[in-house]
Amino acid sequence: MKNTSSLRPATGLEENASPKTQLYNTHGSLGSGGNSAAASLKGKLTNLEDLVKGITEEMNFHKKEVQLLRSEKDTLEKVLDMKIGDVRKSLMSEISRVEDEMKRHLGHQKAENSRLQQQINKLKDEKSELAAQMMRLQGRIQELESQIGAED
Repeated sequence: MKNTSSLRPATGLEENASPKTQLYNTHGSLGSGGNSAAASLKGKLTNLEDLVKGITEEMNFHKKEVQLLRSEKDTLEKVLDMKIGDVRKSLMSEISRVEDEMKRHLGHQKAENSRLQQQINKLKDEKSELAAQMMRLQGRIQELESQIGAED
């Protein structure tokens, strides 16, 4: 927070005192008499006018300070909104890029899986074919062994 006490207009008023207390403190009690009743009343009116003028100046100062703070708040909100928009836009583009990359990798993986499945099926077919050949060869071996054994 800014220290605005040095920017306050000089009113001659104490910081925490109420206007009524300030009037009593700076100009004496309202009930005390001066040289004459008219001069006393005129002095009191002058004092009241000075007090009102000081309070008015201070209120105007505070109004300007509030306006300045509001405009500063609005500016900060706009900057934050812009930054939020930028972050959102960059995150959305990053998400899109990652999704595209995932789709590309998924396509490669599917192609690789298909290729491997084809190889597995080919190897299964070869295995079945080799098993059938082995069965035929074992049958032939038995046939040959029975023929050789029969000639003895």
